[in-house]
Amino acid sequence: MNKVRGEGRLQKPQVATNVILALVALFYLLPLWYALNNAFKYAESISVQPFWLTKHSFTFENIARAYEQLHFKTAFFNSALILALSLLLLVTLGSLAAYGVILPNNRAIRRLYTFFVALISVPPQITIVPLLLLLKRLDLVNSFLGVAFVYAGMYLPFVIFLYAGFMRSIPKEIVESASIDGCGPLKTYIHIYMPLLKTITGIVLVIRGVSIWNDLLVPLIVLNKNAMFTLPLQLYIFSSSKVGQWDLVFGGTVLVCLPITVFFLAFQKSFVKGVMAGSLKG
Repeated sequence: MNKVRGEGRLQKPQVATNVILALVALFYLLPLWYALNNAFKYAESISVQPFWLTKHSFTFENIARAYEQLHFKTAFFNSALILALSLLLLVTLGSLAAYGVILPNNRAIRRLYTFFVALISVPPQITIVPLLLLLKRLDLVNSFLGVAFVYAGMYLPFVIFLYAGFMRSIPKEIVESASIDGCGPLKTYIHIYMPLLKTITGIVLVIRGVSIWNDLLVPLIVLNKNAMFTLPLQLYIFSSSKVGQWDLVFGGTVLVCLPITVFFLAFQKSFVKGVMAGSLKG
């Protein structure tokens, strides 16, 4: 009887936790449902039934019109190119810098790593003006590569911190065996470290990829040509010109969010594995 009572007492905090988590999930899902169901609804139905989607109010017209007016193909290509360039720079430079930090064991390198980690606390908005001035001198304004360099400068400290932490967890015996077999530092990095860091690379792609895709500030400042605008920037201009036309605004919002949602689902397993591995190590 005492065991049963004890188990019942243990279940009460679990029930309370589940209720709180359910409320938090509802808090996040309600705006998502509101935007999603209104994206496939006639304008007059949005004000009458904003939270319910019926057969009579259902339509694809909002998506089709928003697709054309957003110049979706061009903006999607611009966003995808910036995302690919930025993530390539972050993964390559971040992993190489972390490898350079953990390979030699001296005080100067440790201080340099501490400096990198300290840069995480610097708000990215502070660096926008000097970065923009630097881009002008390098003639990288209105350049996809210039935008990618800005994102690399903003997010590299965090990426270096992640890669260095996971590289330190790799047993040194593996590296020593590779050096005995004739692997130099570069071959060790390519053939030993990077295959073992697929999980952390997936985490970097998800965390930084979502931030880069949804960012509005950097493209707004660096890009001035309409043909180079990203999807979030096009949506910002589109929604500003369609005040009150909520059917088109919701349709455009769903179109912009769809690619990054697919991207997140594709790398979801790597993200969860990395989080679980980090929690177990802690």
